[in-house]
Amino acid sequence: MTIHVLPLADDVWAVKPEGRINVPTARSLEEALDGLFDEGRTRVVVDLAEASYITSLGLKTLLVAQRRARALGGDVHLAALGPRMQEIFEMAGFEQLFTVHPTAAEAVESLKPK
Repeated sequence: MTIHVLPLADDVWAVKPEGRINVPTARSLEEALDGLFDEGRTRVVVDLAEASYITSLGLKTLLVAQRRARALGGDVHLAALGPRMQEIFEMAGFEQLFTVHPTAAEAVESLKPK
């Protein structure tokens, strides 16, 4: 799995995992998110457009990141869940725990300072 971390707009950052988010790769996702938080970058969009699958460990990684971001005054929003990812999030009840946007651009707009 490849993970891209890039700035979007107004100090909102994107984390874009590609492929399967499973036991071996969830750690890489955690490190990417922690790296942003350690730098004080707490408004994050996890763009899942290129992610094909996520395990319970991957879901836990996202939940821990969301809690950390909120504790630091920011938030983690999700964007671009494909049909399979949407199904997984719904089955796990996670669509109620996260703000999910159809696109990364919409997620950025909602995370911009008011």
